[in-house]
Order: sequence, then structure tokens, then C-alpha cells
Amino acid sequence: MALDGIRMPDGCYADGTWELSVHVTDLNRDVTLRVTGEVHIGGVMLKLVEKLDVKKDWSDHALWWEKKRTWLLKTHWTLDKYGIQADAKLQFTPQHKLLRLQLPNMKYVKVKVNFSDRVFKAVSDICKTFNIRHPEELSLLKKPRDPTKKKKK
Repeated sequence: MALDGIRMPDGCYADGTWELSVHVTDLNRDVTLRVTGEVHIGGVMLKLVEKLDVKKDWSDHALWWEKKRTWLLKTHWTLDKYGIQADAKLQFTPQHKLLRLQLPNMKYVKVKVNFSDRVFKAVSDICKTFNIRHPEELSLLKKPRDPTKKKKK
């Protein structure tokens, strides 16, 4: 008897697979994939793109794990190695996004930034773009959502 498709009480399937939920930000769509822990990240992205069936250049996209606040960039790593289980909510989103930036001379510009880079690398790339010599003296600051509230010490 084939065990394919028989769902157990714990939510997993009898054949050892489980459902992984991935949100595709460009399409604002949730996709569910049946995977095992041995599937590598590249395989997950391939299954996802095949299931979407949308003709588009997906090369700039990667998986973002919101709960752990980390990019899953090592495509040869398995889901088990990253510690991803059925309760994980992943996002399939572009790595490069536009950022509205205030420069030291108080001008605002829009620049494309690689969100999957470490912060210092992203700041260094921004500084190269605008010919700023010492990136170690600059940083990125997110404006507070409510400017009337101040942080308590």
C-alpha cells in the first residue's frame, strides 16, 4: 500500500513529507509545498517557481525567514540543516530593493540596496555609489514609527 498522501494526526504525511508555507511577495500569494527535511533550499525555490507557473526572472529572489530574521542564501543547505520545520513561514522576495536614503548633506535619494548583505557591506556599497570615502563613519538609521514617543532609558 502506498503511503503517499496519507496525513497523520501531527500534520505530517505518512511518507515523511510535510507542508511548508511560502509567501511570494511579488505576487502577494501564499504557496504550500510538500517537502522533507532533506530537500535543499535550491530545490525548494525550484519547486516554488515551478508551482507558481509565472514566466519571470526569479534570479534576484531568495528565501527570507522572518522568525529567525535571516536570509536562506546557502542553496545547498537542507531544510534540516537550517532547522526549518512545518511551522516556519518563509517569504520568497527580491534581495535588492529600493531604499529612500538621507545623505549626510541632507538630500534624499532612492538607491537600490542588497537587503541580503550584512549592514556594513550594504553601507559600503552605498558609499561607493555616492563617492563617500569613509563608510565606517556612516550607518543606516530607521526613523521611528511614532516620533512623539521617546525610548525610555
